[in-house]
Amino acid sequence: MFQHASDRGFTLFETLVATSILVTALAGVAQLFILGTQLTRQAGRSGMALVAAQDKIESLRGQAFTYDTDGVAVTAPALQPSPPETLSADTEPYVDWLDMDGAQRDSADDAILIRRWRVSSLGATTPDAIAIEVCVFRVPGTADPRGADACLSTIRTRQP
Repeated sequence: MFQHASDRGFTLFETLVATSILVTALAGVAQLFILGTQLTRQAGRSGMALVAAQDKIESLRGQAFTYDTDGVAVTAPALQPSPPETLSADTEPYVDWLDMDGAQRDSADDAILIRRWRVSSLGATTPDAIAIEVCVFRVPGTADPRGADACLSTIRTRQP
């Protein structure tokens, strides 16, 4: 009796082609899992850096920058203009080091993040306004603020 082609099963060539397609697809899926894991870690680090930058900028915004009852300008020591290089170098007291939990450390030895900030006057034309910039880097940090994981800035005006 005559057998139909469908009764014979798969040929060795068909099996090899199907297996190679399956292996190729699984390799692509594995690469997607690896890429997804890397992006998740990077997003976690960026999120931690952003929270650290927000925390510092809010802390600085909470400092006194106002007038007293006699109309004399009051500026907290933390809001005094800083040297221009404080975002590109670890300049005390415009730097701190943070561990995995966001707690401050005494040095970069136990830290995973470096947080640097700069306070600058907007110039003679606007003496009652300052710019506050905060950048957070992964340890060991870089000298270029463009390499930061997060940078935030704000302008603060003296209020009566």
